[in-house]
Amino acid sequence: MKYIYIYKIHFKLSKNHCFLIPFSLNTKLFMSKYLLILIFIGFVFILQSCKDTPQFERQAVVLPQIAEDVIDSKPKEKLYGDERSDWQKPQFIINQMGELTGKTIADIGSGALGYFAFKLIGQTSAEKVIAIDVDKEAITTLNQLKSNLSESHQARLEVRLANPNDPKISEKEVDIALIVNTISYIQNRINYFKDLKSKLKDGGSIIIVDFKTKRIPEFVEAPSYNERVYLDIIEEQLYTAGFTSVEVDDTSLEYQYRMTATF
Repeated sequence: MKYIYIYKIHFKLSKNHCFLIPFSLNTKLFMSKYLLILIFIGFVFILQSCKDTPQFERQAVVLPQIAEDVIDSKPKEKLYGDERSDWQKPQFIINQMGELTGKTIADIGSGALGYFAFKLIGQTSAEKVIAIDVDKEAITTLNQLKSNLSESHQARLEVRLANPNDPKISEKEVDIALIVNTISYIQNRINYFKDLKSKLKDGGSIIIVDFKTKRIPEFVEAPSYNERVYLDIIEEQLYTAGFTSVEVDDTSLEYQYRMTATF
């Protein structure tokens, strides 16, 4: 007579639900100890292979954590999958903005991940940061990321939907308007700058960081050469819009220039 033993073993390997393993074994009345050893070794191998969540799963998990990652009190110049910090040097750009205590900063063209907005919230003492974008989906994502922050950080961050020709900033509302990787998408820039000037508090400034018109490697997500704007054109447009001083730094960053306009 043959006796059948059926084993069904379930594993929940992590909170990310790596996978569920059903295991069935048909055998005689007893199993040899050697077979049991082999089965044990197989389980150990499977557990080890799933110790780390696969890359495609890690990417899905990382997204909601980006907000907290970039506001670390000890700034991380290299996040998971973040090559942008290597060439853009966000901490350098923020440091060049000067003392931000008590100031309001508008991050125009913030993007879905609020790259600079979240850094400004966590790594400076700015009173308020307004993450502004014209894309409704980007605004939705920004609000989702914002919801992961602590209450104190959420209180200092506002997410705002704008129009292509109107950043939706009130008169004399902000101290600094930061425009990063966005200038080529702004149409009728002279009028845009004139309007933005009226949104700045006394002593306020516009800071523009954008791509040089030079050969840029593919790993840098820059607009095509024809879509970039020459530095001197932006400079002249700022003066035409009524700014009285435009400081230009085209050497600190390899692929980008940085401009600060005041009036």
